[in-house]
Amino acid sequence: MKDPQAFWNEYFSKRKTAPDLVNDLIFNLHQSGKHEHVIAAINAALIHGQSQPWMYDVLALSMEIVGRPQLEIQRVLLSRIDFSATDVPSMVYSAAYLSRFEADEQALKLYEQAAKLQPSRPEPYIMGLRLAKKLKDAEGILWAATGILTHVWIKDHQQWHEKALNALADLEQSFDKAGRKAEADRVSSARRAALERDLKLELTWNGDGDLDLIVEEPKGTVCSFESPMTAGGGVLLNDGYGPKQENCQEAYLCASGFPGNYTVRVRYVSGNIVGQRAKLKITRYAGSEQPMVETVIVPLAKEDQLIRINLEKGRRDKKSQIPAEPRETQKTSRLRNRNLIHPAGQLSKNSRESLNSFRVSRQTGISTGRQSPFVTGVQNTGGIANQPVITVIPEGISLTGAAVVSPDRRYVRLSLSPQFTNVTEIFTFSFMNP
Repeated sequence: MKDPQAFWNEYFSKRKTAPDLVNDLIFNLHQSGKHEHVIAAINAALIHGQSQPWMYDVLALSMEIVGRPQLEIQRVLLSRIDFSATDVPSMVYSAAYLSRFEADEQALKLYEQAAKLQPSRPEPYIMGLRLAKKLKDAEGILWAATGILTHVWIKDHQQWHEKALNALADLEQSFDKAGRKAEADRVSSARRAALERDLKLELTWNGDGDLDLIVEEPKGTVCSFESPMTAGGGVLLNDGYGPKQENCQEAYLCASGFPGNYTVRVRYVSGNIVGQRAKLKITRYAGSEQPMVETVIVPLAKEDQLIRINLEKGRRDKKSQIPAEPRETQKTSRLRNRNLIHPAGQLSKNSRESLNSFRVSRQTGISTGRQSPFVTGVQNTGGIANQPVITVIPEGISLTGAAVVSPDRRYVRLSLSPQFTNVTEIFTFSFMNP
């Protein structure tokens, strides 16, 4: 019998196989444990112009299984970048693959390239900082840490900002110890610039009620609880409600905003507000040489209360692309305004089923609609893909019933079906965009 490379080279040279059939072919070879044939078949398909983006990932994993040298695997993954030169999610995915196969320098460069194409995306900076620290790359640390301070506003962003500040402090200290005063000053200057904030709004009140902060930005974008991140650079950092005093606040931040007029709407939603007043703290140009701070007392009414703010020295000149929400954070809908949360802030028993959760189903075959049929961590057990499916998990007590009225209208027969459910454990995980 011919060797795998010769066999598959002849196979693909004589026929143009449909992409879904190639998927099935590679899948069956993998299931059979014929990893040398997987490698040979994919190589032959690439040589004869029948390439698909997922092939590079599968090829790298199969080469790892059979123990091929790391340099060969890295070259395969670098070739994958040609398919994702302008696709930022794929670039981030490729960089993660490169890092796994110890091609950390190439991965860091790819993260930097992804950040240039989509500066507001948080993953390149977060993953880039980890790699830069591992490589002890001073320029990489400076780029990633300042990028986190400027662009990362995901959930729990405070911990990432703290890590970035610590990394910059360590870098500056190392330069000082080495007598490299100019470079230490450059790090200090970059940190100060990254901490500048064009506009910050803090709305606070007392009571068990709920207020909303809505900001209309100069270029027509609107930041609110429905759109907590805008192309104008605005981010709703906190959407609070009573009765706990520490949660009676709303916070808006625009690190780099357009110059012009911002219209702030303070909306009364529900509950009791002490004195029917709220306090709005407005901070312009925080972290700069000339910050401006003022406080406005906002009387509440049924109608939205408007406050107009002029930002003359906004530093933004174009809209940014809003990144997709990272998959590892599950965003639940705002429930309290739909009578699904009691005044004390607890979910009512019959409303918990409104929370969305993820259910992961193990696929038994290759989905032809996906670019990558394999995922990281393929083992000989045959695990191929995880497909996220959004479903509803009820929790608590629910009751369904049906009523039947007798013909003489003297009796009503009720059929009741109670259901008691409880979610005992929740695990979080992350996965790439399809």
